[in-house]
Amino acid sequence: MGRKKSIIPNIFTMGNMVMGFLSILFSASYDPSINNYQVLTVAGVLIFIGSIFDASDGAIARALDVESEIGMQLDSLADAVAYGIAPGVLAYQAFFYQMPEICGLINIGMLIAAIFPICAVYRLARFNCTESMPGFIGLPSPPAGIVAGIVPSLMHTTLPFFGEVSFEISMYWYLPFFIFIAFLMVSAVDFTKLFSDIWKKGMTARIITVAVIILLLIFFKTWAIFVVTLLYVVAGVIKWLLKKLKGEAA
Repeated sequence: MGRKKSIIPNIFTMGNMVMGFLSILFSASYDPSINNYQVLTVAGVLIFIGSIFDASDGAIARALDVESEIGMQLDSLADAVAYGIAPGVLAYQAFFYQMPEICGLINIGMLIAAIFPICAVYRLARFNCTESMPGFIGLPSPPAGIVAGIVPSLMHTTLPFFGEVSFEISMYWYLPFFIFIAFLMVSAVDFTKLFSDIWKKGMTARIITVAVIILLLIFFKTWAIFVVTLLYVVAGVIKWLLKKLKGEAA
């Protein structure tokens, strides 16, 4: 019976991987000559939807008491696709395809885009080897993939009071942001389990958190995803820097 129940969280894990795979397909269908930017928006949102599956599988496994080694390995492999490869492909299709060729069909943008899956996979492998340590050393791959992958969708959106907003984000602005987020994953910055701590505060905190997130998504759409995730990243970096200044961090 236990083996049958273990299928349930594994389905959610695979849901995360499938969202990442679909994101890659949508990113690959972008054609700058016709500017079908909608597919980039869908690709970014699919990475975020994958994170919902990712956040659910562990909780379901614990609730059913079916946590297993294979479940953890599946989770890491799915994360590599959803938060490593998918954001890298999306960044290339949206921005880095414009970079000059270096030999034949290979251009500099391909090499830069590859930085993200390299850092994400290394981050996941390192976490699997040190998961007993408190907190998160290095930016977790889900917020990294989300905040890097959702950026192209910000250029065309509808916001309260402002209506339809359209503007261009320069590749040269996005490039340092992309690399910074990628290297944060393999950094020594200690990111606390912010959302896990909120979840432990009880049902009232959970309901309020979920309600606020839903309202933000309804009114601000992809901007809400970007801002909330970026705040998590910035808060983690600032907290770590303050500890370093106080001599509390290694």
